[in-house]
Amino acid sequence: MIAPETLYPNAPEYIVVLFDVRIPGVAERLHSERAAHRECGDIEAGDEHHFALLIRPGSALEEAA
Repeated sequence: MIAPETLYPNAPEYIVVLFDVRIPGVAERLHSERAAHRECGDIEAGDEHHFALLIRPGSALEEAA
């Protein structure tokens, strides 16, 4: 099997973590994870109940290690 070519070879890769805020405590966890990654993380809404935390390489947690 041949792997497809990268569409944007110079674009950074992201780690994507999905959150369902209908589950108790998940909204707080989303915000605490976002705070842990500071400027290296962004939150994107899928709909009113689902959010994605996008973490760029070189995050605050990696720098602290």
